[in-house]
Amino acid sequence: MGTLENSERKVEYVKIAKKGESKKSEMIFTGLTYIAAILLIVFAIVPTIKTVQRIDSEIKSKKATTEALKSKLAALTSLDGQYSANKETFDGITLIFPNNEDFSLFLANIDSIVSRNAFALNSIGFSKIRQRSQESTLDFAVLKPYAISLNVVGNKSGLIPFLNDLEALPMYPVIESISYSNQTDDQGNTNYSISLRAYNIEEVNFYSQ
Repeated sequence: MGTLENSERKVEYVKIAKKGESKKSEMIFTGLTYIAAILLIVFAIVPTIKTVQRIDSEIKSKKATTEALKSKLAALTSLDGQYSANKETFDGITLIFPNNEDFSLFLANIDSIVSRNAFALNSIGFSKIRQRSQESTLDFAVLKPYAISLNVVGNKSGLIPFLNDLEALPMYPVIESISYSNQTDDQGNTNYSISLRAYNIEEVNFYSQ
């Protein structure tokens, strides 16, 4: 009886030992499975997610670019419509801002203005204004300021109408300074030196581009 019981106990111990080894194997297998899953996530799923995010970012960027292009196209279409509606007005810009030092329109009108106000023109001159500092002259890129110097003789009663007529010329010159002599001639006329500012476009083919 004692021998039989000992044998049975040994069998039980063997079974328990086998079950322990089996559970240990299962735990190892489960651990390896988890490790494989983690590696799969790190080396396969994460790059895929990053790729999806990159593609999504590119799509959003392209959509933003498309919207910006649509906005610019709409603005250009609007400007084209405004230009067509005001073409005659824009064509007059060539008279206001001549190019290549073409002051022929000013010269064509100055004689009639002088005579209408009972003045006599002694001399006229044009010169480009040299920019002395960044603060003294505004930078208009294309437009360049020119000084127009007039020396006229006339009665002081006609000076204000004469100045108004000068500033009403198509080039819209601006009177910058006036100097005059204290002495008058036999007819009571005074000598005036008038300085005006006008703008010229130095590019020869600016309006034909």
